[in-house]
Amino acid sequence: MGKLVVIDGGLFTTVQDSGRFGFRKYGVPVSGVMDHSSFELANELVGNPKRAPVLEMTLKGGKYRFETDSVVAVTGAQMSLTVNQENAPLNSGIKVKAGDVLEFGYAQKGSRCYLAIRGKWQIKEVMGSYSTYSGGKFGGINGRSLQKGDQISWHDSSSDFKLFEVPIDRVPYYSTKLTVDFVPGPEWSWLSKEAQKKLLNTEFIISSKSNRMGIRLESNSKIGIEKRDMRSSGVIPGIIQLPPNGLPIILMKDGQTVGGYPRIGKVLDNHMDRLAQLPLNGVLRFKKITEYL
Repeated sequence: MGKLVVIDGGLFTTVQDSGRFGFRKYGVPVSGVMDHSSFELANELVGNPKRAPVLEMTLKGGKYRFETDSVVAVTGAQMSLTVNQENAPLNSGIKVKAGDVLEFGYAQKGSRCYLAIRGKWQIKEVMGSYSTYSGGKFGGINGRSLQKGDQISWHDSSSDFKLFEVPIDRVPYYSTKLTVDFVPGPEWSWLSKEAQKKLLNTEFIISSKSNRMGIRLESNSKIGIEKRDMRSSGVIPGIIQLPPNGLPIILMKDGQTVGGYPRIGKVLDNHMDRLAQLPLNGVLRFKKITEYL
């Protein structure tokens, strides 16, 4: 039985997997990792199934002591990984010894990194997922971010595992600027032609109020919209909502299942991973796609 002890949980570290599906009709968000490609890559590097849980670390990763020999991998944002204060590689399998301490700094590029540990984690599934939904206080470790003294245990069926490193062409580059493609949403036509043009020509800044529920955008250019009666309607991750303050919100993995703000667009799924890695104060632009297969 392997075991990890949390010395410092960082700014916001949670247990996540590929998500919780089939419960949106009950108001339960999908949750799961914000950057799915980095998540799958981390599990691949340690030989775990694609959907196996990982630790998702936001902005600053924290500090962790391993009580047993283990195989781990870290992908995603660059957070100055060290093992016993010695630099360690990202995007590569790593063998750690009992007593070794993994420590992460602040994210230098990107916003979220992922720690995979080889083996089957001993964490209770809730509605078919290990993912933490902190808003509902369930999943993961007591439905919250990791705290000092928390422990994670796992069964590893094989201690003999051949380490490998990810080819450089599979390692994403995390920019502080991003243009995301979107398709018009049900209330896109509520925007005047001038407001539509303004949205497409505005550089938005990622707000410090952003979180796993939604990416909040800031700008001196507010996007006005025609005032109409809006019934609460279904929403999914990637939906671009426009509240009365004229500053868009992009719903993310812990976002609500219904919303009362106009849905002016939907970010394409293949842009969601990179969106999740945009840093605070990063720059975001929108590009409208009219044909999408």
